Amino acid sequence: MKVLVAGAGLAGLNAAWELQKAGHEVEVFESNTRVGGRCWSERLPNGEVFEHGGEFIDVNDHTIRRLCAEFGLPIVGLGISFDRRWQVDGSIMSEEDLAGHIAALSAAAERLCRARGYRVSLREVAREAYGPDCESLPYCQKLFATTTCDPDQVNGIAIARMFQGHGKGYVEHRGRVMAGNDAVAREIHRRIGGVVRFGTPITEVRQAPGQVTMRSATGEEFAGDAAVIAVPLPKLKRLIGTLDLPAPMRKAIEGRVMGAAAKLNTMVSGKAPPRGIQAPNAPWWSWSTADNSGDHARGSLTSYAGGRATMASLKLEEGPAYWLEQTRAYRTDLEVSDTCVLTNWGSDPHTEGAYSMPGLDWEPEQDRAFDQKAGAIAFAGEHTHFASLNGALESGARAAKLLTLI
Repeated sequence: MKVLVAGAGLAGLNAAWELQKAGHEVEVFESNTRVGGRCWSERLPNGEVFEHGGEFIDVNDHTIRRLCAEFGLPIVGLGISFDRRWQVDGSIMSEEDLAGHIAALSAAAERLCRARGYRVSLREVAREAYGPDCESLPYCQKLFATTTCDPDQVNGIAIARMFQGHGKGYVEHRGRVMAGNDAVAREIHRRIGGVVRFGTPITEVRQAPGQVTMRSATGEEFAGDAAVIAVPLPKLKRLIGTLDLPAPMRKAIEGRVMGAAAKLNTMVSGKAPPRGIQAPNAPWWSWSTADNSGDHARGSLTSYAGGRATMASLKLEEGPAYWLEQTRAYRTDLEVSDTCVLTNWGSDPHTEGAYSMPGLDWEPEQDRAFDQKAGAIAFAGEHTHFASLNGALESGARAAKLLTLI
């Protein structure tokens, strides 16, 4: 069987590799000049690896951890907690407080769900849980930034249920690939060989009995027996116009919201302990992570802002200067240099956003919409499974399995 794969991010690459291992011919089409998509690593002038995109590998992210073990890619601890962040006054949320916040959010979501059904925004759930001043609470600032979307446009029931597993007893320590997270993508690319066509964005997909065809932006046509579509959500929404999809699948695609986020990676010096600190009274944060010995912070600092409103408040349209100034003003535990790299996923032409969240029209059955094929087409990507590096890889493996099931 020949399978066409649109997208060479982690999802598309893993689908292609699983299909190739099963004996199928694959051809992969990528609009960019590199593999990995939103998994993209580089180095600062001092040699420190930094991540433009996906960074955190959870303890329960078994797929990416298994691949790293197979590829011989060490994963090292970050030395910081993701869900419990330090505040500028030197305090940090306790595990009990975190569990309480998650329980309060969950209870509020279920109350509203019983009263009104599923169409409830995240802002409404937060106000139900914490009152009208919820947006000044550090936990809500973290929550809104993490979703990367306008809290009036994403579904609060879905997101509250998504975070339920992060309560009491949840192991929060996370890691990174020592060589850079995109080493996983680069190794899969090496193993599948020269099957990736770069600079080839797919703009149209059609399906007929026994054949799937893809057309590129330059008018080239490619034909196969089956296909995996693993392009970012905004591109997927444009591609499905020519496809006959099951109603829940179409609704899941059309109703999902693509978020925007930005990262500022900065060279620093000093031996401060690794620490993630919330910006004062603002929905963004920064973190310095452990060196390979785990004793000191590495020579880099990452700032992260999720959501277009937060990004606008940091004046990113003018460049990194204002954000760098704000970061330096409160990260006095490190010597923050002027050497920095700004990555704005909201304006990236290949992804058109950071990652996605369920929209207001979400209903529970949408969570399983991509566990089936649409004819000879399977879908992959964070928007079809879970918004993480591991979720992207798992979605690719699922798509390959769907196409090869008898």
